[in-house]
Amino acid sequence: MKTFTKIFLLIHRYLGLVLSLLFVIWFLSGFAMMYVKYPTMRQHEKLQNLPVARFETAKLTLKEAMDRAVIMDTMRSVRLGMMLDRPVYRLTTTRGEYRAVFADTGELFGSTDTTLARKLAVAFQGNKSQPKELETLTEIDQWMAAARSMGYVTPVHRLKMDDDKGTYIYVSTQTGEVVQRVNAMQRFLAWLGPIPHWIYPTVLLRNRPLWNDIIIWTSTLGSIMCIAGIVMGFIRYKRKNKDSLVFSPYKKRWFRWHHYTGFIFGIFAFTWVFSGLLSMTPWDWAPFTRLNMEETSQWTGGPMNPAIFNLSPVRAVKMFSTELPVREIHFTQFDGKPYYLAYQDEEHTRMLSADSAGNRVFEMFPTSVFSEKIKELNPGIGVEEEVVLHDYDDYYYSKNRDKRLPVLRMKMDTPEKTWYYVDLKTGQVVLKHEKTSRLERWLYHGLHSLDFSFIFYKRPLWDIVMIILMLGGLLASSTGLILTWKWLRRWQGRSFRN
Repeated sequence: MKTFTKIFLLIHRYLGLVLSLLFVIWFLSGFAMMYVKYPTMRQHEKLQNLPVARFETAKLTLKEAMDRAVIMDTMRSVRLGMMLDRPVYRLTTTRGEYRAVFADTGELFGSTDTTLARKLAVAFQGNKSQPKELETLTEIDQWMAAARSMGYVTPVHRLKMDDDKGTYIYVSTQTGEVVQRVNAMQRFLAWLGPIPHWIYPTVLLRNRPLWNDIIIWTSTLGSIMCIAGIVMGFIRYKRKNKDSLVFSPYKKRWFRWHHYTGFIFGIFAFTWVFSGLLSMTPWDWAPFTRLNMEETSQWTGGPMNPAIFNLSPVRAVKMFSTELPVREIHFTQFDGKPYYLAYQDEEHTRMLSADSAGNRVFEMFPTSVFSEKIKELNPGIGVEEEVVLHDYDDYYYSKNRDKRLPVLRMKMDTPEKTWYYVDLKTGQVVLKHEKTSRLERWLYHGLHSLDFSFIFYKRPLWDIVMIILMLGGLLASSTGLILTWKWLRRWQGRSFRN
């Protein structure tokens, strides 16, 4: 028993020496993370700042645009938008290659020079501010962490605007569009929350494999440290007087308070750091929550075929304009059939079949087309449930209630108990869950954010519970940091005397 106790004591002590400061930073930044997001310009913000599209001069079909771009790869996304006053196709391949082709002349867009970047930034700001500095970045900076997921790469032009908010505008050199906007307040809050919480300095953003390893190893060691501390907390638990709440044998103040706070909040500290580890999906233990390549091909009907988009974009916009002001059109394909998806913003969209001028604009698909397609993805498999959700469930949800509704949820009786969520307004599978990914949802988000439906939307109850728990974790970590500091001072003193 003495050997067992000594092992856990040494594990907790020496891992605490290394990690106590990091735990304090994690808990402190966790308070900010309750209310602060990493400053990333999502599609909704981008669309809201674009002018209503004018496609009257768009002469090129999609096939002609792709021929001009000499694209040999399959497409990941195809968009028709505006570059100032000119319509432009923006094409992205599955290999991450970007092309832009002007839809009025067929001219292949070369790159965004500094003059054009200034014009684009001013237009995006509604002509309310002007650039006062411009720098061309060949590597991502602190505010481009989401570059890959948002679909753009360096080089980009970064323009500092002369407005009161200290705004930075980022303009892609490849696609000729604004891809990021961040102001001084967002940058300040990010340094209080996401950057220290995720260990997100620029040097690690540029080296994702190293950052990934650091997060996995520190959270793994942190989990071990918490387990060892919990074990020691119970081993040291001694109540001499049954009428007293005192249970710590430690005489020294900081040891005693570390024992108390760790004993009460140690489980929470462990689940918090362990769920943070699972956010990295280490060792690929949980499946992706999107269709795989084979399923995607079946869903879309194969690679995008530009030849079947017969309806001219000019005609399509005229049809859409009776329903909503169009800012951008996405070219999509479902079950081998072409569709135009028109965006006013993320909340207001319309669809139109792109193979005939006789079709009508519609807001959402009938559920039957998707239920039949999901059955085709799972031949011979029974359907456990088919329901249209007009509100979120435990797996398709959003803290800020900004995910699109309604969605079709289908539960298939596969060995993995697969669930599909389909956005009825876009025809896209927005979420796919299996048993393991649903477990990962609870072990990661559930333990880390307490996003359980019975409390998550009941503000400020959720805030109060989270603040109390994180205060407890902060106290346990802070007392550990103080003990670390005292030990280092004693060690330094002994080294100096020797």
